[in-house]
Amino acid sequence: MNPGQLIRYGRSVGTYFMASLIPMLLMALVNPLIALNMSPEDYAVYGYYSSFTALISPVIVFYMLHYYSKRYYEISPEDRVRLKAMLFKALIFFSAAVSIVCLALLYAYLRLFNADLEFPVFPYLALVVFTIPLAGIFKLEQTEYRMSRNPGGFFRITVISGIILVAANLLFVVVIRWGATGKLLAPLVTNLMVFIWLVIRHRGLFRIYTGWPEFRNVLVFCLPLAAGAALGYFFNGFDRTYLEGIGDVREYGYYIVGAQIAGYLNVFATAVTSTFQPDIYEAIAKKDRRSLWQSAIMQVGLVTAVVAVFVIFCPLVIRLLTAGRYMDSTLYARIVSLSVVTSAIYYVINNYTIAKGYPRLYLYTTVICSVLIVLAYPPVVDMFGFAGGAAMTGISFVMLAAVNLLLLALTAFFRRCSRRRGI
Repeated sequence: MNPGQLIRYGRSVGTYFMASLIPMLLMALVNPLIALNMSPEDYAVYGYYSSFTALISPVIVFYMLHYYSKRYYEISPEDRVRLKAMLFKALIFFSAAVSIVCLALLYAYLRLFNADLEFPVFPYLALVVFTIPLAGIFKLEQTEYRMSRNPGGFFRITVISGIILVAANLLFVVVIRWGATGKLLAPLVTNLMVFIWLVIRHRGLFRIYTGWPEFRNVLVFCLPLAAGAALGYFFNGFDRTYLEGIGDVREYGYYIVGAQIAGYLNVFATAVTSTFQPDIYEAIAKKDRRSLWQSAIMQVGLVTAVVAVFVIFCPLVIRLLTAGRYMDSTLYARIVSLSVVTSAIYYVINNYTIAKGYPRLYLYTTVICSVLIVLAYPPVVDMFGFAGGAAMTGISFVMLAAVNLLLLALTAFFRRCSRRRGI
């Protein structure tokens, strides 16, 4: 890798990181105020319902952003505009319809299979569900900036959205003091404001005709990805749903705080991924293995270094972010933070799988690992309690990476065998 590329990577990582870091720092500054105005029970409610995001978000957004990323370097600029117009409309109307179905199904599930839930269902469930479709075109805009290597545009829209979110949290949690309701309402209001602005800004996309056959191709490609991503709930959200069943609401609240603070590391991980994702897709499209390995190693290495620093200074971080009120969350934050490293490794493998055109392998991987996770949780949690649930968040991504690699190896082996038979 030449010095020019290193400088470009450094600038891109810096820009993407600052785009996420500025809102995160602002949120960190107000987090002590939020912690003082939210009880462990409020955090428990917030954590429980927000855990369903991992389950329904892939179904509502339907992995269409990954289709756009995959096709970006394979089609002409004119076709990109048509593809963007189609996805822009789909992320509004298709996602809205699916979100209503998801709300009904989740409500039925909670009433039929979790009737002893200690929290009320509404308005919390509705706030979580309808926040997701409002973010679809915002994510598409971010993807466009990443794939076109326009970190400046990504920076502006991400920072503006982050500032609005911080202001909404201050208003609904600190000023009005709506507790868990305010914490869940803040992202919905933020997404709604950005949604309205983007619809007005890109209203010309509605005039571009796109037919059913084109959208059908998107659905066929994304269906296994969306199904697999929905099963990803068992690796990113199931811990919070399962641990609620222990019955210790206060300790559950401490767990949620620890997991939330460890989740700040995903800001950096996302920035790193935003920088290297276009290069990984381009390297695969051009069959440049050297560039692929360099990008993957740098991506995982940067994430690992930051997580190591967090683990060392975790008590200080929690003391500052919670005004010393939630120090019992330290152990959980440290354990959950390790999942940021294991997930970074897995997502590199996953992006490779998708870019190579193997969406079904992603589905097979998540199906196999979902079964393993569901079987593993009861004995681990029975033995280690909340700490066991925290550990499973990292172990689950190790399992995903291992199974995905195994399936890739088997696919390559059988393809070679087929070629030899053809000869």
